[in-house]
Parts: sequence; structure tokens; C-alpha cells
Amino acid sequence: MIVESISSITCRPAARLILALLAACSCFSSAEAAPFTAQGPGVNSSDFRITTFASNLDFPLGMAKLSDGSLLVAVSQGANFFNSTGKLLRFVDANQDGVADGAGIELYSNLPGSQSAVRVGGNLVFVTGQTKPITVLRAGTSPGDPLTFVGRIIINYPGSWYHPNSALGLRATPGQTNSHDLLFQVGSDSNFAVTTRTATLTNDGIPGAAGTLPGDSFFMLTITDQGTNVTAKNLTQLATGLRNPAGFAFHPVTGDLYFQDNGIDGLVDPNEPLSADELNFISRTDLGRMTKNFGFPSNYTTYRTGTIVGGAGIQPLVAFQPIPDPFTGRESEGANDIVFAPPGFPDGLNTGVFLGFHGRFNAGGTTNEENPVVYANATTGTYFHFIEGQQPGIGHLDGLLATRDSLFVADLVSTGNTGNGAGAGVIYQIQSLAHPTAPTLGARFLGSQLELTWDRGVLQEAGEITESWRNVQDAVSPHLVQPAAPGRFYRTRY
Repeated sequence: MIVESISSITCRPAARLILALLAACSCFSSAEAAPFTAQGPGVNSSDFRITTFASNLDFPLGMAKLSDGSLLVAVSQGANFFNSTGKLLRFVDANQDGVADGAGIELYSNLPGSQSAVRVGGNLVFVTGQTKPITVLRAGTSPGDPLTFVGRIIINYPGSWYHPNSALGLRATPGQTNSHDLLFQVGSDSNFAVTTRTATLTNDGIPGAAGTLPGDSFFMLTITDQGTNVTAKNLTQLATGLRNPAGFAFHPVTGDLYFQDNGIDGLVDPNEPLSADELNFISRTDLGRMTKNFGFPSNYTTYRTGTIVGGAGIQPLVAFQPIPDPFTGRESEGANDIVFAPPGFPDGLNTGVFLGFHGRFNAGGTTNEENPVVYANATTGTYFHFIEGQQPGIGHLDGLLATRDSLFVADLVSTGNTGNGAGAGVIYQIQSLAHPTAPTLGARFLGSQLELTWDRGVLQEAGEITESWRNVQDAVSPHLVQPAAPGRFYRTRY
């Protein structure tokens, strides 16, 4: 489906404003029956087409969209997720019926097992797994070409580590070309204590990727693609006081960073947490200025009661409790991946955050009461279970990928058993059939400049309204424009 919602503004010396709205739609072919339904306050399940995009997979988890819209998926082949070999597979859905056209095509195979995160930036692919190096690969001329090895960014631990690296975040480096800022975590080395040990960063073929890594933290490393080689610089500790921040998402409009943190396991019963999982935030303008402290381990929100212990450190936007009643309601534990909602989702569901919760470690179906996919409104702090947990045939909905109109959800192993789950991985596509309200593009003068603001989608510009449009580089809302002849036209598009 192609739906183009546009608000256009022309910026000339007289600052004449033109607003336009275009919309187009197409029909959908039938696909496999939905394995579950989308639900929640104000959610109309008929607004979505839910299909089994790919099945019979070995532990799919990390996902990324390639330039042609196909999916790059990290799988860990073998019966045991933690004793496996990693591969990257490409899945194509040429007729867009919600079902991949066949088994994934292998683009790279020389990876260790337990792969958990994939990110694509420019011509580079970054992939990692729990305790594993961050492998850097180069894409070929076309999306279907095999990937080639560039190098590895290696995190060395002094011994066993409770929450090692497993997640990746990525953004284009503001103001630079062929450069990306890569995020990764080194969590706590125990359940409920300050980490006093450090890890070290070394590299294989990525000069500049080196340094000391304190625990309870996450970091940013700037990666530059020189064409023939890749270099790294500016290792920065962005945050501390975190137990396991295993999911990162940059706001597609403001550029602010959102991330989750896993709560403290119960001290008597590990399945009854001491503290709640969290959704946290660092503004774009604060990234890298000073290391932010989020308070772990002595400051947290207690599970069920909501009592804030300690009170120091930055408080979360959301602390996830059972709903609707914290003592008897449906649970969500073990937050893993996090993505911003597809901008083409229905109104009320297209500006918040989706989070996948792993739940009980090796349980699935009706024995895993903690494994929903949650939709959270970070502005209001409200949330609900978009996909309910404790459903037959669902194990761990850990992997998420948002495209323009779809949410892809990877069930790591539908039986729930990470120790014996070959072929039990599934990827679902939840595609919007609705036509949401067009993004809002506003404009006002600030002195001699024009300030543009929008709520979702990307900002585009053109010399004339009939010319081809291109994305405005490094554009975040609000965006300042200097009116000058011959003038520019602006629009938002999702």
C-alpha cells in the first residue's frame, strides 16, 4: 500500500504558506489467518492485517529494513539459542501479501550464535549478540548481494557478567556524511549491586574502537565509512545507573533517545520482581554532554506498589506495572526491543512506543503470563497490551521492527524453550489498513527565521512544488529555515 500524506509549506521572502494534502490507497490480497489479534483501548482489530510473515526459523530476533523494503533478519541456527551459529537472512515479499516469498536467502554466515540485534546505516550493517562482538559488514551493490566482512568491535569482560552487551542503537551523525553513532550497553554484572568491574573495548579492523567500559551503562561510538575502510572515534558514556538497557530507539521526529531498562529480579522469587521495568529518555540536545545517572541499584520503582525507593537519579517516563490492577492484572516483564510506532498506523497508535517483553525465561503459551507487546504513550505515561501475553503458540515476542505502515514482530521461539527450539521461531507482520490523519506541519516566525514543526513522518524540500522532493538532512522538529530567494517548498511525508 502507498499512502502519501503531505503538508507543504513554501518558504519565500514573503513567507507565503501553502498547505496541501494528498492521499492514495490500494487494495490488499488475502493472506494467512491472523495468529493473534491487536487489542487495547480504542484499537479496532479490523484496522490491521496480521500475517505469519516467516516461520520454521531458528531463533529470529534482530531485524532491519533494507533499501528495497526487504527484511534482513539475524537467526541463530541450532537447537539451543546459546549454543548456535549466526546467520543473516534476507526475506522478500514481492507481492506484498504479508508472507515472505520463500525461505530467507543467506547474505552472511560467519557469525557466532545468540544473535540479538541488527542495524543498517548507509552501506554498513552492524550485528551483535549477547556477549558477542559487534560485527561490521558492508552491503553490496544491490540489496540481494552477499555482505562482506569489514571488522569487529570487541567487548572484553573480566569474567562472567549478568547483563552483557546485546542491543544496538544507530543514528546518522548530525552534521556529518558517511558517519553513524552506534549505541551499545554494558549492563550490571549482578542482579542488584553496583558494578565495580570494567570491560574493555578493542577491535579487529576498526581502528579507533578502543577504551574502558564501566558497567551499569551504555555508550556511543561514532563510526565513519571511508569507502575502503571504517574507523571509529569519540567513545562516550551516555548513561549510568542502569541494570540492563537492552533496547534503544531514536525518536524519528525530534531525535531524542528512548530506551528501556529491566527491573531487578525478586530476591526471594526471581519471577516476582523487586522493581518494575522502565521506559527512559535522554533529549537529543543532552546526548553526550554529561553522563546521565538513572539511579540503579539504590533507586527504583517497586513492582506492584509503585513506591519510589531512594528517589535519586533520573526518574523513568514509565514504570511498567500489571494492568489494570497492579496486584491482580496482566503482567509485562523483561522488556527487550523498543521501536517507535509506524507513522502509518491508525490515529492514537502512530506516535508512541512499542515494547516487546520476553516474560518467563523458558516458558511459552499459557505458562508465560509476562510476554505481551505493549504500546506506551511516553507523553502521558499511559500504556496497554497491544498483543496480550499468555496466549497459546506465543513464546517470546522479543524482536520488533517498524516500517512506514507495519510492525514486524519476531517470536524468538514460539514454544518458549530457548534450550530446545530449532525451527520454532516466527516473524509476524502487523500492517495498518487504516488511513490516519496527515502529519501536521506548522510554521511560525522566530525573528528572521521560520520555524517548522511536525508530529511524525519526515521533512522534505523542493525548489518548486512540481519538482522531485528530497529529505532534509539532519532535520529534527523544530527545524529553523532562513527565508531567501528563490525560495523552497517544504512538506512532511510518512
